[in-house]
Amino acid sequence: MALFAVAVGAVSACTATVTDRRPLPTWPAKLPKPPELNPAVKVWPEAVFTLPAKLKKGPNVQPVAMLSANEALMVTPFAPRAQFVAYDRRTGRHRVLATAPKWSDCDLCYEIRSVAVGEEQVVWTVGVYRSERWNPGLRHVELWAMPRSGGQMRLVTWLTGHYDEFPLQDELTIDGDQITWRNENGSYRIPLSGGKPQEITVPAGNPPTDRSDPDVRYMTCGGEWCAGELEPGYHELTKGFIQRRDGSERVTFPAAWGGALIGDRFGLFALPYVHGIEVRGSVKDSGSTALLYDRCAARSVRVGVKHEVEGSSAIGRGASGPEAPILFWRERGNRYTVLDLSRIPDQPCRN
Repeated sequence: MALFAVAVGAVSACTATVTDRRPLPTWPAKLPKPPELNPAVKVWPEAVFTLPAKLKKGPNVQPVAMLSANEALMVTPFAPRAQFVAYDRRTGRHRVLATAPKWSDCDLCYEIRSVAVGEEQVVWTVGVYRSERWNPGLRHVELWAMPRSGGQMRLVTWLTGHYDEFPLQDELTIDGDQITWRNENGSYRIPLSGGKPQEITVPAGNPPTDRSDPDVRYMTCGGEWCAGELEPGYHELTKGFIQRRDGSERVTFPAAWGGALIGDRFGLFALPYVHGIEVRGSVKDSGSTALLYDRCAARSVRVGVKHEVEGSSAIGRGASGPEAPILFWRERGNRYTVLDLSRIPDQPCRN
């Protein structure tokens, strides 16, 4: 986090007169302390478990989704040819569901970006960078599908061309025989059978942007609810908030920036800090941690690791699907800790 710097106005070389000097913010007698958060495993032990980061006599894998209570969908993100595998938590065995075609037989020429799991299909986007005579060295995004039970991968469509803007992030959902693809520039609908993406018209009555509300630092919205961060005061704890798209029913809590609610219930935020000075929150080491807020229970918990882990320790979000997705993060011992949001007990919650 950047240190806060106060601008005091320029002084010319000929004079030291300053006509507009604003007072520096006073240092409070006592700084606010970020709250101590219980880890998710203590709050929801029934929803937390571990998965291997490497298969026995096999490649490294990463969680994607839960296919059933005990079977996880995992992917080999860095293998020469990507594979989707089903891993049985009870037996420790796995079976290959599908293997990418020969075009992926290269050195880091693709990246699996987002995945959605439906009742019968699994779809995903892949950023492709292949050196070909007609390729001017630009990336593009493709959409692929496979049967949920396993089978051949097939190309559904290209989502971008070589000369199109490459999105920083994207998100997929499956709705019947249609796929919805969303990026920072808009939303599109594509038939599972293939075809050209059609832009989805944005409905009227959009929520106000962060610029229209002086109390809002930023905001992002989902289907019904929005989440964001309020403008912090000097030497105050940062505050996250959740509200309806029309601005009603706002709830605030100590947190920093975050994304849209997951399933209109869970918000993943950064840990709160004191605005104006560098504060690491309640964690004193350099691990990767975050705050998960449960809108229905009005409760914040800590997710992620408090220690350094070889490789990435960032908190990942699993695939979109009929159930709530999983969150996962790398742990020591070549394993992932997984928080299955669908296993968190229901709470009385207004839609």
